[in-house]
Amino acid sequence: MYHKEVLLITSMDLTLLDYIRISIGVAILLYVANCLANQRVWIRKTFSWGSREEYPKIFQMNIIGGLLIGLFLVAGPFLF
Repeated sequence: MYHKEVLLITSMDLTLLDYIRISIGVAILLYVANCLANQRVWIRKTFSWGSREEYPKIFQMNIIGGLLIGLFLVAGPFLF
């Protein structure tokens, strides 16, 4: 007789470090959402907010980089 394998779904054991990583990832994603909503980005050189038109490359790098890092930090504990 052939037996079917039973797929067991176990609960994930997230550590304190995983919760910290998820929290930091959510904070980064909230920053990206704020930048997109206001079309402004924080500029460290002048220590102030700069518009998208003034700093287009920095704005684009912050959005793309923030999304990638934020999503990796949030999804990482569930994938690995």
